[in-house]
Amino acid sequence: MTILAAIFLKWKPLRSLQTCYKILSCLSLSRCLYLLSCIFFYAILVFHPWVRLDMAFATAMLAGIMFLYCSNLWFAAVLCVFYCVKITSYNNKFWIFLKMKICRRVSWFLLASLLISVSSTLPFSFYVYALESHNLFNSTMENAAIHNKGLIINIQKQLLMFLVGSCPPFLICCITICWLLHSLWMHTRHMRSSVSGFRAPNLQSHFSAVKSMSLFLVLQIINFILPNVQLSGKLYYKILEWVLPIIICSSIFVHSLYIIFSNSDLKKTCLSMLHTI
Repeated sequence: MTILAAIFLKWKPLRSLQTCYKILSCLSLSRCLYLLSCIFFYAILVFHPWVRLDMAFATAMLAGIMFLYCSNLWFAAVLCVFYCVKITSYNNKFWIFLKMKICRRVSWFLLASLLISVSSTLPFSFYVYALESHNLFNSTMENAAIHNKGLIINIQKQLLMFLVGSCPPFLICCITICWLLHSLWMHTRHMRSSVSGFRAPNLQSHFSAVKSMSLFLVLQIINFILPNVQLSGKLYYKILEWVLPIIICSSIFVHSLYIIFSNSDLKKTCLSMLHTI
């Protein structure tokens, strides 16, 4: 929410934003809604646990959270692709073409991310939860969890649909970040071997970019692996059902906090907002 407010204050006087801030605003909004939906869901479980057994509520919450999670991953993938194209420098014609056109295409990438997230979420509305029936009990129930009042969760389908929806953006993030890190590291080594003193500030900025993208990669891996563990139905300790969501949400919070303090414009705007309050 702080990032969104800071970006809004930057947009207000000029009525326009740089491309990176457009992506950051979409990513921040999806993260904000995702965290709020998680807080709402677990608050409902604490105060009204019986609501979880209602098929309509369970389906709506699962679909909503999965949509926000997938859109979060896709927006992060768009951000990684944008940084990779803008920062790395290659001399081939295709890369130069991408550099020239990517700013104009980002809006379409963001819209495509939303549409793909919706299409990835729709199966969760139809194939995960079911009501107990005679036919279901005649079939194998090894990959399903049965709750009271006949609500059945197909764990195998849930995990498979999650992987289908989350693997592509996660792989895009990992590939582009590793590609970017390799390019930055090679450029940093080249600058380090140079004897020119005026390149020292550039060297520091490259080190900062390497640290930033490394942190992003680690947090994206955490944010991908832990939901897989949570949805796999292999949690042998009940307390992990509450600990894993806290770790997942904390990783998102930490990265958002890092975005604020690593971006001088956002940091300055946030500090001015706090000073005004």
